[in-house]
Amino acid sequence: MEKQITRFTSWLKKQNAAFFFSILFILFSLYFLITSFDYPYHTKFGIGPGFFPRWVSILAVITGILYLISSVTREKFSFEDAFPGAKGIGNVLLVVASIVLFIVIAPYTGFVIAGSLMLFSIFIKQYTLSKSIIYAILITVICFLIFKKAFSVPLPVNAWGF
Repeated sequence: MEKQITRFTSWLKKQNAAFFFSILFILFSLYFLITSFDYPYHTKFGIGPGFFPRWVSILAVITGILYLISSVTREKFSFEDAFPGAKGIGNVLLVVASIVLFIVIAPYTGFVIAGSLMLFSIFIKQYTLSKSIIYAILITVICFLIFKKAFSVPLPVNAWGF
């Protein structure tokens, strides 16, 4: 059994990943297209809640078909090339851990502090300590002002209002 699994994974690593991804994308898009028919396309006031998802799904199916054609006729890449190596997996885990940290502490510290810590933990690998702090705070404050003040999106705040 182990030999069959090893043989299969060896075979899979050599296959055209773009072809398989395009098939999955088309199936995913078709699912949403079919689901969009559960919502009315028109209402008595104009377009209904089914309008946007239907057209986005149609465009996604078309894009998937074009990508499928491209994956067969143009450059191919294998599954081996599609997934990150050890360093890439470390970066993915860092981002996931940062998001989990944000979700856990945001209700207590507020959006600005939690967002700044999340971005800082990601930026510190790429920038100096001072740049990481400045960029993290600046980006978080700008996002806070845009979404909380301009768009009135309810974001978690602390006792000081940020």
